[in-house]
Amino acid sequence: MKLKTAAAAVIATVLLMSASGCDFTDFGSENMLRPPKSMGDEAEIEQLIADTAKGDYTLKYPKSGNYRSAIVMTDLDGDGTSEAIAFYREKGNTTSIHMLVMYDDNGSWKLSSDFVTETTDIDCVDFANVDGNGALEIFVGYATYSPNVNFLSCYSYGGGTTQAITAGQNYSAFYCGDLNSDGMDEVVTLSLYSTENEARASMLSYDAEKKSMFAKATVPMDPNVVKYKNVTICDLDNKTKGIVVDGSFASEEINTQVIYYNNELSLLRNPLFKDKTKNLTQRTIPVICADINNDQLYEIPVVSQLPHSGSEGTETVADKIIWNSFDLGSETLVQSVSMVANYDLKYTVKMPEKWQKDTVTALINSENNSTAFYEWKDDELGDELFEIKVFDVASWDKGQNKGNYTIIYKDNKYAYTFVNCNSKSEYELSDEEIKTAFSVLNELII
Repeated sequence: MKLKTAAAAVIATVLLMSASGCDFTDFGSENMLRPPKSMGDEAEIEQLIADTAKGDYTLKYPKSGNYRSAIVMTDLDGDGTSEAIAFYREKGNTTSIHMLVMYDDNGSWKLSSDFVTETTDIDCVDFANVDGNGALEIFVGYATYSPNVNFLSCYSYGGGTTQAITAGQNYSAFYCGDLNSDGMDEVVTLSLYSTENEARASMLSYDAEKKSMFAKATVPMDPNVVKYKNVTICDLDNKTKGIVVDGSFASEEINTQVIYYNNELSLLRNPLFKDKTKNLTQRTIPVICADINNDQLYEIPVVSQLPHSGSEGTETVADKIIWNSFDLGSETLVQSVSMVANYDLKYTVKMPEKWQKDTVTALINSENNSTAFYEWKDDELGDELFEIKVFDVASWDKGQNKGNYTIIYKDNKYAYTFVNCNSKSEYELSDEEIKTAFSVLNELII
């Protein structure tokens, strides 16, 4: 049987970010040393940096985002040749950083600009076409002395010259994409609550007359979120892109917010957040949003315990994860699929349609690595339907204590098996239905 993965149910200790943009999590180093001498273009670029610095310096690496090299190469003006961007700090200077933009002029590297900014570090670098001319603007996030507070700057390159474009937004994370389907990119900044900032999302657009970025729309966000766990720009339907934000509280609880621009109302929306009302996606388990059915749309989890009476003893009542699509018309969640999860052993069982609400429950026994599924009838356990049991793969291969269990899947660590109780309940599953419902969590994203 081919390995199936439930990529959405994730232990979210790792930030997953498929959006183009930047977050505040520090994956970089404070003082990276200069790279070794290179050949060709890189060697010429490094020499140009050294000539510009006129003394000892340290290259600064962006701490987050998709571009973290000491020298970032990208084709800004669309002529087929990449320009180079680099940051450095002069020896002994702890309050400012230079940003160099360099270009290839007929095989010789030249300096376009040297911008000096008072900052403690480089948070992030990203690129977007905000004016619709096909060229890419440079967006740089500079760190401040306040945790989770950075400020955004924008630069436009063309014909060997670089100009600063006013941006002037504080942010905790920012993302680039065409959110209002106008053929030009917008920049969305997300801000965590702090003494300096309200918790909010802002959509920045380009003003051609003023040649500056401005906040076209803003919307409040949950002030209880202290960290972004997963942020993704994705399609909400076939016409609208949005930003799905999984954020955690100080208590480690997680909720989901959906940020999108409503063209008809000319408003930035965050409908899952309502002040003083609990977000229905709030959950104590670390499950984040993902496209679980490969329809190119992200599903949002709502988590609850399966029915139980409180007399389960040492066994743990399993969680039910209801995966929901987001309906733009009603701004509500629409149920797509439900799963029972075992987080410790990293697998799920999809709940079939015939398991109506509160008709089946499952108990996890951590001592013998099993999850038993029961009919739930008259507020108590009914007939046992089947059991999933996980063996150490070495023990399984040696034939130890296999009993009546049948293999579903095995990897280099575990053998996942089941036994069907054939209870004759209306909620029983066939062997093939059990195998089909079973999925192993993708360990690459845990």
